Amino acid sequence: MDLFTFRKLEQMSMTPQAREKTIVYLSEHLGKFLKPRECVMLAFREHKEGNISWLMEQAALRIDVEPVIWGPDHRWSTLLRQAYFSRVSAVIGSPMVILGLMKLKRNNNTPLPIRKVVTSGYPCPQWMIDGIVKGLDCELGGCFGIGESGIVAGFACGHSWGVHLRQDVFSAEIVDAEGNPLPKDQRGEIVLYPRQARELRLSLGDSGRIASAKCGCGSDSIRLLDMELGSNIDLDLYTLGQDLLLWTSILDCRIRKGEYGLELEIVCFAGEKLPKFPTAAKLVVRAFDPKTDEPFWEVPGMRNPMIF
Repeated sequence: MDLFTFRKLEQMSMTPQAREKTIVYLSEHLGKFLKPRECVMLAFREHKEGNISWLMEQAALRIDVEPVIWGPDHRWSTLLRQAYFSRVSAVIGSPMVILGLMKLKRNNNTPLPIRKVVTSGYPCPQWMIDGIVKGLDCELGGCFGIGESGIVAGFACGHSWGVHLRQDVFSAEIVDAEGNPLPKDQRGEIVLYPRQARELRLSLGDSGRIASAKCGCGSDSIRLLDMELGSNIDLDLYTLGQDLLLWTSILDCRIRKGEYGLELEIVCFAGEKLPKFPTAAKLVVRAFDPKTDEPFWEVPGMRNPMIF
């Protein structure tokens, strides 16, 4: 992902007019998902004017939904406690954090009436979707954006799990290895660009295709299907992270390639069965400490953390 293009898009998203359009857009989509007077947890790392947490807060207020902001204490235990005492029925945030909340709920046997989840950032891999839906027994939607910035590019469609782009703001192309546009329904690299500044082409580094058939939801906007991580990940580290995080006994993990091999830091729940870990130059396995532990805020193997 080109940092210069990302910064230009971020600046465009920060104008008062752009913010207002984004809030209206989010209000429309959240309004289809959440009911008035519901309580929703905003599980983001940072809450400041103009970023995705702030935009979600403004959108929630417009549809008479009560937002609960996590922070500035970002310990896992604080997230669980706030969700419980606020009786939240919905949560919006990073899929990695929501997956962790599900595991905390299970480990502590905490009755959380969460029935609706909106993941924010890059579209969820299927293994994350399955873990969240099964663990929380919830309905799941997704907001497609770039990390926790104010760039909101689309929303997942519950009918097909494709991502509908914001028709008035963004468009996309699928290109081959040489950068040539491909026809609809052919897989290639996803290139995102704003309609008013086509020269700002943001190559996501990942693959997908543009659907040729109209979506069952009735929307005419461009729909991205079968999105998969590509050049933004180290596949070996990502696959290892997936294999570890599928275990409900593992809350979080950090995986790096060091000078002498793999370096793993695993945060687990004491007394629960653990997988067999790979031989590594450095392996730290420790029990979850509710007094100190916060999320690692990273996806194992992800080279570009901006997209999550």
